[in-house]
Amino acid sequence: MKPLAADIMHAVESNNLSLPTLPEVALRIRQCEHDPNLDILTLTRVIEHDPATTAQILRIANSPLVRREVKVADLSKAIGLLGMNYCARVAISLSTRQLFNSKKPSSEEKMREIWQHSLDVACHCYVLASKAKLVPEEAFLAGLLHKIGTLPIIAIADKKDCYSLIELNKTIDEIHPMLGENILNHWQFPRSIADIPQNYLDHSRYINKIDLCDLVTLANNKIISDEQRLPWNDIVAVERMGWNSDTVEDEFYHLTAEIELAHHVFEC
Repeated sequence: MKPLAADIMHAVESNNLSLPTLPEVALRIRQCEHDPNLDILTLTRVIEHDPATTAQILRIANSPLVRREVKVADLSKAIGLLGMNYCARVAISLSTRQLFNSKKPSSEEKMREIWQHSLDVACHCYVLASKAKLVPEEAFLAGLLHKIGTLPIIAIADKKDCYSLIELNKTIDEIHPMLGENILNHWQFPRSIADIPQNYLDHSRYINKIDLCDLVTLANNKIISDEQRLPWNDIVAVERMGWNSDTVEDEFYHLTAEIELAHHVFEC
């Protein structure tokens, strides 16, 4: 039997790899974004078709995360308060949770692990974005989608019982960046998002100014295990963040409360 990686690459090369599709609410929002006449009422009608996403946006609008004192009970008012771009990005981000599911118990556990890691990275990115003068909701989306390439790998592994967990993990490490870029291009995300799966592990990547990928790189390196973590002085994104490699852990420590708040608000 061919290894899992070989099976996937064969499917890619023969154009037979089934890529995941965006959830319905996310697809509708993406379509709306191209409408120059998009207004709050139209976006409200799209989002309210998904009760879970609606509840989540109301929860955000009433949380300390946005520091508002007036309680909001109406989705259109929440969108008016938070902004259409903010709500659109958050709705797309949170709707992807439903993609991280599997009918096999062993794979379902792996899906939960990847989702929790992605959510953790996303919450770190959300907080880091304001410090880096980037857009928090864009950073959150970038963090959630950086390992989206794991989905077709697990889907193929689910079809057969001959792949071990060790082989699955090895294949995810090797191939998820390439598949992630393919998926995000298929979903027509901008390059600032679509390039991240391929680039977030390039710790010596050279650019002039900090970007979303840098935030994912920093967040991921903070979250992964000690055995996997690179020394901070090997990661050039640290300097672009305006930090000193010797004090990165202190910088993250000072952000702990904000990151925990983001987790509390965005958990779904």
